[in-house]
Amino acid sequence: MPGRKKDIYWSLALTLYCAAGESFLYGVYVVLFWFCIKALRGSNIPYRRSLTVAVSVIFCSSTFHVVLQLVNAAELMLELLHHSCLAPREWDKINIAMGALYITNNLIADGIFIYRCYCIWDRSKRIIVVPILFLITAGGLGYASVITCGMDDIAEFLFITWLFPLSLTFSVLTNVLLMALTAGRIWWIARGAREIMGPEVVKQYRTVVAMILESGALYVTPGVLYLMFMGIAPSSTVVIFAALAQIVGIAPTIIVLRVGRGKTVDSVDSFRAGGDPEDDKVLHLRPLSGKPNFLEMV
Repeated sequence: MPGRKKDIYWSLALTLYCAAGESFLYGVYVVLFWFCIKALRGSNIPYRRSLTVAVSVIFCSSTFHVVLQLVNAAELMLELLHHSCLAPREWDKINIAMGALYITNNLIADGIFIYRCYCIWDRSKRIIVVPILFLITAGGLGYASVITCGMDDIAEFLFITWLFPLSLTFSVLTNVLLMALTAGRIWWIARGAREIMGPEVVKQYRTVVAMILESGALYVTPGVLYLMFMGIAPSSTVVIFAALAQIVGIAPTIIVLRVGRGKTVDSVDSFRAGGDPEDDKVLHLRPLSGKPNFLEMV
């Protein structure tokens, strides 16, 4: 019995860390989401409604996730107070739901990043073939891990099998590849812009690349940390996962917020929209017809 009580205290401590960390990030997320919706409502981008729906679905799922995290903490506290034992089946349902919400959010967020890369590469379908395959693989493995959790009556979603870590690995690879493709494309355009108009015009391109790398790093870093700490300190991965559950919503919301405010690009031909409204000296480049290796200034 003392050993059982010690285990409960340890589980409660971890759950409280998770609840506190995720609640803090959720507070940040609420503010970002409000600004994002406000920016989208005041913009005239053609796919405004689709982006609004996407970020809203992610926000709702993240809200449910943080609520379930708080339910986990409350259940453990009640168990300590009443010296009762939470039924494994009830514990499973909570963790299965949290896992399914995270994986769904991850798929939507990666879909937004893939679409951004697709637009920046002049809607070239072959560029996004590999990222889409990685995305499908990550989603399939993730949902398989949730199903396995439900079938095997295992309480802890994060420690069930190798399926979830493998799913997270493919998710990280997807985002690293998308960062490289997107930032690389803009760098290549900036290289041509420098030859035409000099180094001054490159500042805007560098700003956009920095935004892409920053948002990508925010999204990828928790996943890398999770995979690193799996073998070193498995218990810490629970806290990392709690943070990742909110960051998976925060990162795409920041991207959509910047698009809505005209602070980034959504295609090769959209640098003018991201320029300084008080200084309309932004290079607007597009490939010459029949001469994809040359750029003309319009």
